[in-house]
Amino acid sequence: MTHQRRARSASEAGPARRSAFFPTPLPISLPVLLLASLLAALLTTGCGPKRSITGFPGGSTQEARPAPQQAEPQRPRTVTLSTPYDSKEARRKLAPGKNTIRGTASARTPGGEVATCAGKPVTLVPVTAYSDERMFAIYGSDDKGVLRLGQGAAPPPVITNDDPRYLADHPQTVCTDSGTFVFKDIADGQFFIVTGFTWLTEDKKPQGVGLMQRVSVSGGQTRKLDMKP
Repeated sequence: MTHQRRARSASEAGPARRSAFFPTPLPISLPVLLLASLLAALLTTGCGPKRSITGFPGGSTQEARPAPQQAEPQRPRTVTLSTPYDSKEARRKLAPGKNTIRGTASARTPGGEVATCAGKPVTLVPVTAYSDERMFAIYGSDDKGVLRLGQGAAPPPVITNDDPRYLADHPQTVCTDSGTFVFKDIADGQFFIVTGFTWLTEDKKPQGVGLMQRVSVSGGQTRKLDMKP
């Protein structure tokens, strides 16, 4: 599958229509949207520099130093895809087959602990011209990518013209408590596996990662993935 890498920045475009962190607006998108909203709220507290005047009886008036200016919140990067979505092609590639994809997804937190995808959705996306361009726009790669979330990270990019059929076509499973997942009865072909999860830092700030990896299966094989940043 060739990738035309034609996603172009569109910061001057109209209001963002949809977060592009996850392929569906189902459970997998909720933590990301909530995380992005929380991040924006954390960054937007405070306005411009504040000045205060303190008067002392019988003495002079002292002017306090201006309060430090709060950093402006980062705006999400907007992307417009040039490839039309072919729902029939995607559904055809999702027909039943004899292959299996098993995997784990985890990340080490700044505090040294290991966070996993436990309880979080994992999505199976067949490689098409549309999904290939979309993954490259979001992750900067159409093979393996990481999207940092939360404190210190840029907001997830927004696809301005995401096709709603794309968001509804792709199957999901849920990670077990140990952070493992499995897709069975997969047809021969190439697929993207996408998941994401979050945690809180020691100072109670939200952080997380979105993970994407391409995998190829054929001939009734079982492929094992170990997804990490």
